[in-house]
Amino acid sequence: MTDKWKASTEVKVVCALLLGLGLAYVGMAAVLMFAPYSSARTFLLPGTSVVLGGLVVAGLVLKMRSARFAGFGVSFLFALLHALSMLAAELFWVKIVSGILFAGYIYTAVLLNSMPVKRHLLGVQE
Repeated sequence: MTDKWKASTEVKVVCALLLGLGLAYVGMAAVLMFAPYSSARTFLLPGTSVVLGGLVVAGLVLKMRSARFAGFGVSFLFALLHALSMLAAELFWVKIVSGILFAGYIYTAVLLNSMPVKRHLLGVQE
């Protein structure tokens, strides 16, 4: 039998959000590929979000202290990107998806600042 990963629910939710939000962004880019004049460059930012989110998740799993600050950077960077995308998009469904992704990245940043994540990474007691 394999050992289960011993971490609090908040840490697991942060990991799921960082990977899931990036994959949702890739899914949105895949739908946008059917638009006229689209190219493979459409996947540049979504692919970057998956890679950076995966690196932060790997740091969280390995209990690297710097992973929390990298997670803040990734979360706020892509939250800002989706906020601007929400304002600039012409298609209504892209605005809705960007708004949901924006909220997800902000929630990820809030969870990264929670006490269970600090205890997981730093061993901080209440």
